[in-house]
Amino acid sequence: MNKKYRKIWQVLHSYEGEILGYLKRAVEDGEVARDLFQEVYYQALVNLDRLNPDRSLKNWLYTVARNKVINYYRDQNRRAAQPLEAHHQTLDAPHAKTDDEAIQFALQALPERQRKIFLLREIEELDYRQLASEFRLSEAAVTSLLSRARNNFKKQYQLFFLPDWLKRAARQLPLEDVLRFVKPEVTDQPILRNIFEQSQRYFSNIRQQWDLVREQFFTLDHLHQIFSELPELENKTVLDAGSATGMVAINCALKARQVIAVDINRRFVRYLRHIQRTLGLQNLWVVRADLRTIPLRPQSVDLIFATLVLHHLPHPPGWFETAAMLLKAKGHLVIVDFERHNNRQLADTMHDIWLGFAPAAVERWAKDNQMKLAASQQWHSRAGLAVRRYLFEKR
Repeated sequence: MNKKYRKIWQVLHSYEGEILGYLKRAVEDGEVARDLFQEVYYQALVNLDRLNPDRSLKNWLYTVARNKVINYYRDQNRRAAQPLEAHHQTLDAPHAKTDDEAIQFALQALPERQRKIFLLREIEELDYRQLASEFRLSEAAVTSLLSRARNNFKKQYQLFFLPDWLKRAARQLPLEDVLRFVKPEVTDQPILRNIFEQSQRYFSNIRQQWDLVREQFFTLDHLHQIFSELPELENKTVLDAGSATGMVAINCALKARQVIAVDINRRFVRYLRHIQRTLGLQNLWVVRADLRTIPLRPQSVDLIFATLVLHHLPHPPGWFETAAMLLKAKGHLVIVDFERHNNRQLADTMHDIWLGFAPAAVERWAKDNQMKLAASQQWHSRAGLAVRRYLFEKR
């Protein structure tokens, strides 16, 4: 931090007691007040280069604090997921589509030969002997062709009901992953919002056990191995995207100049803020935000961690664009996630959208955003899944 910014920061911190006192009086809840206080000073940190030391920094702090109080009281009248509801509905508008339209869509999507045998069997009700004669095939070959037609029809029928954002994601990722969430009989229910709400309930309920769950896939030893391959963090800014209970963020805060931990789950955020205060980690900022709309300026971060996060994001390839935008030149991105697997029970329990990723796909998404692979390592988790960590460097 240069001399000018250090002076501004010292002035801002001289008002800490006053601002915290105002927030406590305004919300009448010490815990909430401390949460809002950290948000105020996080906003100051983000805008440090825009603040004018010749103007009243005290007035600026009070303005931000008042806005935080107003937003807090607005949120009291909403459900936990509602602050993101408008954003989700933009991506995930309900589909007023009929069953007849879905059938026509699925039929048109079938290859001609599959469409013909499907119609002859399902509509005209020809038996297998008649179909064999019509197509000049053996009955065994007819059975195989009809099976492919039926499976293809089912996929296309379900695909019709997917929102546009999910269709786009399915072009680059396995379609069968997202079809788990399609229920044509309830097409008026936004898919993304349902996934989000179920996922947040799961993580809220498991918050106290999360470290034990995470240990099955990613341990402190794995993190130390990653640290050994990174440049020194002493003067670096680190973003922990999807910080959960803060294992990565806290260990980074012991090494880096500043760490920004971002998570969407309220209980995780509140817990990590409590840990931050208990440990006195003044360089750790805990922010509640959607990872698709992280409130940071472009090229403001030296290192990003995304640990067991990618499989929860609606459009993982698009998130690499966000990471590349936030990273400085020569900055690093660490991804830890599952390789492709077929453990649907685990995925459904944890409300994962995607059943892991092929390493070639992850590397391609990074390459498409001007990031090169610096290191990669695979290990097998206690749950039997293959986990891989990637270290990318922005060109």
